[in-house]
Amino acid sequence: MQKIIRQTSALLNWTCNLTHLVISLALVSATLLITAVFFRDIYLAVQGHSLIKSFLHALGVLLLLWTMVELISTEVHHLQGGAVDVAVFVEVALVVVVREVIMLPVADTHPTWQELGMWTTATALLGLTYFLVRLGQRRPSTKTGQDDRGVG
Repeated sequence: MQKIIRQTSALLNWTCNLTHLVISLALVSATLLITAVFFRDIYLAVQGHSLIKSFLHALGVLLLLWTMVELISTEVHHLQGGAVDVAVFVEVALVVVVREVIMLPVADTHPTWQELGMWTTATALLGLTYFLVRLGQRRPSTKTGQDDRGVG
C-alpha cells in the first residue's frame, strides 16, 4: 500500500510541476502579446486623430499588463515555496473591473445607468474586499495565545 501511495504522490507532484510550467509559459506568452498590443496602441495614438480614445485604450491595455506582472510575481513566489496570497486575486479582479470602467467612455455602445451602477458597485465591493483582506493580513496571529491587542 505504501508503494501505491508513493507512486500516486510522485504522479501528483509531476502533474503539479507540469501544470506550473504550463501556467508559467502561458503567463510569459500573454505578457509578450499584451506588451505588443500596448506599443501598437501607443503608435496608433500618435498616428491617429483620436488621441484621447487611443490613450484610454492604451491605458486599459497597460492595466492588463500590470495584472500579468502581479500574476507572474505570484507564480514566482509560489514556485519558490511561498504561499499564494488571496489578496493578489482580489487585486487582479479589482484592476480588471477598473479597466472596464476606464474603457466605458471609449466603448462603441453607451452604457445604461444600470450598467454604470453595476460597475460602480462591483468596484466598491472589490475595493472593500481588498481592504478587508489586507487589514486581516496585518493583524497579529492569534496562534501564539495572544489576542489581537497582544494580551495573553
